[in-house]
Amino acid sequence: MRSKSPFILLLPLFCLILAGAAVSCSTEDYETGDGKWSYLRAEFADVHSSEAKKLDYALTDVGDSLRLEPLHDCEWAKTPDSLYRVLLYYKVKPNPSEPVEAISVSQVLTLGIKKAKDVEKIFTDPVKMESAWVSKNGKYLNMGLFVKTGVQEGIDAKQTLGLVCDTIMAREDGTRLFCLRLYHDQNGVPEYYSSKLYASIPLAYLSKGDNIRLQVETYDGTFIREF
Repeated sequence: MRSKSPFILLLPLFCLILAGAAVSCSTEDYETGDGKWSYLRAEFADVHSSEAKKLDYALTDVGDSLRLEPLHDCEWAKTPDSLYRVLLYYKVKPNPSEPVEAISVSQVLTLGIKKAKDVEKIFTDPVKMESAWVSKNGKYLNMGLFVKTGVQEGIDAKQTLGLVCDTIMAREDGTRLFCLRLYHDQNGVPEYYSSKLYASIPLAYLSKGDNIRLQVETYDGTFIREF
């Protein structure tokens, strides 16, 4: 098992990936079928906690502001008056101005960035890359990933995900290209099965015309794409 990395790459919501499924909170007692209250929509969003473990509204990546009624109970949203990055499933209502009912809220990893020169050792253990896209509101670069995980007796380890910036290339027109690599430390976690997760990279530090070159080591080779 590797020694624990001295730097924490993930911003406040997460420091480590648990060796299991993504953490979520959901309501199970909703109807199914074709009733007018039964249709669900899934959106990436930032949700707000009005108090500890209570979510009251969401700001989606497509620009919608959703008031949640009833307040959605969420055990992991422990800090009041805070925003959490999530995948939100909610019940669509005919009138867009009405509050909506949250059915399931799953945490999305928010990845922090460190300069490569500030990282003692960079781990790039492979993942399976499913998708990557910039949110419609331009605030995040989102990724759909699978990591290998499992449990083995005598091993109590957690994986670490984050990003390192190898270089920032200045271009003649004044814009910049940020060359980022996914940091992934498997850390001895058994690779028995694949677990799906979503991760988001905040883009607030980019100026108009800037781009990101993302490099991810996968089980099928190196994934490189510019956004």
